[in-house]
Amino acid sequence: MSALVVLLTGCGGAPDPAPEGAGWTYTDGTGEEISLPERPVRVVAYSGVASALWDYGFEVVGVFGPVETAGGGRDPQIGDVDLDRVDVISQTYGEMSIEALAAAEPDLIITKAYDDLDWYLPEGATDQIEAVAPLLRVQINGVSAEQQLADHLDLAVALGADPESDRVAEARDDFEAALAELDTATEARPGLRVVAVSAAPDNFFVANAAAGGELGLYADHGVSLPETGAPDTDQFEQLSWEEADTYPADLLLQDARPGRTTLEELADEPLWRDLPAVEAGQVGDWATETPFSYADYAGIVRALASDIEAAEPLDH
Repeated sequence: MSALVVLLTGCGGAPDPAPEGAGWTYTDGTGEEISLPERPVRVVAYSGVASALWDYGFEVVGVFGPVETAGGGRDPQIGDVDLDRVDVISQTYGEMSIEALAAAEPDLIITKAYDDLDWYLPEGATDQIEAVAPLLRVQINGVSAEQQLADHLDLAVALGADPESDRVAEARDDFEAALAELDTATEARPGLRVVAVSAAPDNFFVANAAAGGELGLYADHGVSLPETGAPDTDQFEQLSWEEADTYPADLLLQDARPGRTTLEELADEPLWRDLPAVEAGQVGDWATETPFSYADYAGIVRALASDIEAAEPLDH
């Protein structure tokens, strides 16, 4: 877990301003210690992280990463961030204007990290970025969804959010209630085979629950997901369309990220239509890359519970 080394909290409320000279220190998900003279106020963050922080009451001043979909709608990763009140630094992977970043005058920059990969930041530009403000990395690989949820809340608290606020308490309670609904659904459908995929006209990827994330959370609550042939560190196993039935599914979950092939588009693919779960109408959305906030996770857990309750075992 990311550790707050100096947590400047008042009794039962939001953290108080740091005493003069006390400073602010935080150890991020890569083990790097970030130290500042005082708690950062102006923060620029990757959109998915910014969304979680916003849900907990900490408002960033700038974002980079997915914000709008190709159709002009809001990308799910930006959540409830008020785009009229933040600077959008960049939406294109690997591209960022250092001048635009500096213009936001951040005290701290936050991104996700996949091992040594700084998500959405330009390759080779780390020194230029850190010349603007310290870079804090939230490690994704090898960290469970429940740990990520706790880490994002810890980070929000370190930045000044109130862990005892009604919004935080209600979000956590709703998440626990959603998990209870998932437990009830899986107990009522023991062994129901669920397969999460990212299917497109030219490829067919099966998600690997062993890699963790929300699928690991689902498996911990009784969802029967396949053991794929992919290494535990890989998010997917790539199959050909002719191998699409390698893992029999009673319920198929299709990657619902913006820009991915929709269920309507897949309806034109004969090999998709022939899958038993598709023929039975037992197909749902897989909301991968959901921001790690309890409010958002309550929604995706509850949706899965509903899909499982509505599904029946199929003959294969």
